[in-house]
Amino acid sequence: MSIKLSLTEKVSAIDGYASDDSMSRHEFKAFQEFLDSDGPGITMAIMIRSKKENGSLLEENRLKEVVKVSDFVSTNFKMNVSGVEKNFNQFCRGFCQANEPVRQYYNGLQILGKNHTDGISKRIDLSYPTSNSFGRKFSLIPNFFGISMSSDGQHLNSSNLIVLYFRAERYPDWTTKSVKQWELRVRDHFAKEYSSDLIIVDVMSQTVVESEIVRAGLSLQPFLIVGFVIMSIFCTITTMFSAVYLYSQKATFNKVALSIIACVTPFMACGTAMGTLFFCGVTFSPIMCITPFLVLAISVDDSFLMLHAWNRLESWRTAPLDKPMREHMMGEVLVETGPAITISALTNMLAFTIGAITSPPEIRIFCYGNAAAIFMDMFYQATFYTACMTLLADTKDTEGVSEKTKRIQNKMSNVVGKFLKWYVSAISNVFISTAIVLVWAVFIGFAVLGLTRLHVELRPSKFFLKDSPMLYMDNLRTNEVVPYYTPVHVVVNNPGDLTNDTNVERLVELKEKLEHMPNAIGAPSTKFFLDDFVQYRSSFAEEIEMDVEEDDSVSEKSDIEQFLEWPEFSFWRGFMRFDNQSHPQNVTKFMFTTGFHGKDLKDWNRRGMLLKSWRGAVEEFHDDFNATVFTEDAFFLDMIDSIPTITWQTTLATFIFVSLVCFLFISDILTVLIVSVAILVTSVGVFGYLSLLGVTLDPVIMSIAIMCIGFSVDIPAHVAFHFYAAKAKSHASSHSQPSPHQVSDVSANSLSTTSSDSSISAPNSFETNLKFALASVGFPVIQAGVSTDFCALPLGFMELYMAKMFALSLTLCVSLSLIHGLIIIPALLSVQHHLVHAVKRVFRRSN
Repeated sequence: MSIKLSLTEKVSAIDGYASDDSMSRHEFKAFQEFLDSDGPGITMAIMIRSKKENGSLLEENRLKEVVKVSDFVSTNFKMNVSGVEKNFNQFCRGFCQANEPVRQYYNGLQILGKNHTDGISKRIDLSYPTSNSFGRKFSLIPNFFGISMSSDGQHLNSSNLIVLYFRAERYPDWTTKSVKQWELRVRDHFAKEYSSDLIIVDVMSQTVVESEIVRAGLSLQPFLIVGFVIMSIFCTITTMFSAVYLYSQKATFNKVALSIIACVTPFMACGTAMGTLFFCGVTFSPIMCITPFLVLAISVDDSFLMLHAWNRLESWRTAPLDKPMREHMMGEVLVETGPAITISALTNMLAFTIGAITSPPEIRIFCYGNAAAIFMDMFYQATFYTACMTLLADTKDTEGVSEKTKRIQNKMSNVVGKFLKWYVSAISNVFISTAIVLVWAVFIGFAVLGLTRLHVELRPSKFFLKDSPMLYMDNLRTNEVVPYYTPVHVVVNNPGDLTNDTNVERLVELKEKLEHMPNAIGAPSTKFFLDDFVQYRSSFAEEIEMDVEEDDSVSEKSDIEQFLEWPEFSFWRGFMRFDNQSHPQNVTKFMFTTGFHGKDLKDWNRRGMLLKSWRGAVEEFHDDFNATVFTEDAFFLDMIDSIPTITWQTTLATFIFVSLVCFLFISDILTVLIVSVAILVTSVGVFGYLSLLGVTLDPVIMSIAIMCIGFSVDIPAHVAFHFYAAKAKSHASSHSQPSPHQVSDVSANSLSTTSSDSSISAPNSFETNLKFALASVGFPVIQAGVSTDFCALPLGFMELYMAKMFALSLTLCVSLSLIHGLIIIPALLSVQHHLVHAVKRVFRRSN
């Protein structure tokens, strides 16, 4: 399975963060159907800027180099079409002239530079935003950015950025992989081979973005080794310290081996689980590279509990450690720790399973991977690690231990015993526990305040490494392109009869509604074939009738077909679909575009509002034309509304089901309620204080929300379960005699820790039960909490937003869980204990 894991290609999908029922998916499907495509074709933008700071690309030598880049891409990168290798100019069908404005502008400058007579000047007008060259109009808005105007305000003085567009519909024999390879070949050429003293060329496409996200995810892998080494060292040191100084055992190689095996087990689980998923066809998302860190933290926690339980039982043993006794002790270890480990595993699996059901595809894959890995870890913990402990767990043999070490051991044991007794006594005090609860309430107040300030902020740059060229390109696009030209594509799926003037007027009304919206550039940015077609019919109506009378073959051609045969109108073919592609008669679908601008469009939330307004405008004409809008950013923009809803729904559902799982193992309702509140407050605290630190809501934080619910269960559940177990044991021992199988020294000593004063109403029964719980899991959960923080430490040093957020959130979540498990829950149990007894006293007096 691990071999399968290592050989599986890592794949990221930008649309993977949009929910399954989002409008963007419907719109993307409609756009692909318009293109008659089985999937996405080539969609790429090349951003060109001057190598000289503030240098204008309108200077002749630089603009010439830009045109060369356009020609080079169009002729040198080939794709196989029906067995024939073709370049872009050859396989492009509908959008081949997207870069013609750049070429025409350059040609116009060349002609005017050589022959600036009045006759030429009248035929070539390089005005902005719309230029005219020998009767052909073209818009400069989509291609020229970072502009400054001449003194007359009508011509360009300079341009710091030129964008070239390459779009080609997908052919039936193309695969998604071959399309991506074509785009990456272009990217690699300009990143590694191309060199120019005049311009800098950057390639941007969805494929390039996804490749950078994959590279960011793969950068986590070396840190797994660092995490493994740190955890192995920490486990070995703390396990050795616990065994030698708390339980008076010898330092042996077996303890080192069990510590390292505890760190190996989660990697075995990840390899098995993820390899199995990949065999089943699940894709390898880069975010899954976080999974081993999470499973490592959970698994080592379980190992600490098992080792600590063995050492404690071993310290009570008086009978020889023969095979039956070793079997019996291992059984006692599983009885004591099994339910706590199962609670931890089931709640984590449940959290990620619910997350998989409610989350978008990319997060769903992450949840599947985590749930499967945690299940396999529980399986290996109960089988492989248990077998290793059975073979390697040490006895309490103290032969060869120096007197000095024994004195330290006794002193340490006494210090720990006294501290535990003092701590339990202090936290059992009603005034101290009440004060802790009041401070906790203040903590909750600030967490809720932070939660109210949490808002969505989407930036693709969050997914890239600090050295990624995408950071600069995204910044360039956000600041230089989007505020000046944000296009929307409108697909009219049912245009109706285009010879009907009323119908055409209604279509023009749709176009004009978009052109007159806030932030709209207006007519200069619009590409609407009906404008040219209506003008063509009105201007050449008489000529067309004469041609039909003279030539019968012309009469067989429709107005649309004759319109598209004119060179200046031929490019409209890419914007239309017909009942007969060879001899167009009726337009069955068509697409038009128009542009929007505004400094406020730099903000993703403002763009999200603009997308809603586009949809609202088009929806008014839905019954007439079944029109839909399309923009490449829609997948991200839809998340602005979906992320908060999905996050709180997933969190609430997970919280409810996790509480039910806790109730299955801890049937005391008040104890379950306290654990549930601790889980909820931990999660609220993580997000509330992250918000106060300036963190915003995005897909990464949505993933962390699911993770935190699972992680916040572990430590509170361990403490609460052992408190409940001690309470149940104490209650049982007061009503029944030990069964025959409890006569061993181990069981007797185990029982004696909780049965010295078994009456529930006895003043010290609460303290006895709490002492047992903290003695059983106190040191292991501290080990687990600190080790998890160490595990997350390497991620914090990465120059990657995703890694830093997981490190910060994991550290904060585990630290809060530790505080809740060791301080808040004991304080709440103490307050509950005192309240219950106060109520009982009131009832006794009233009776």
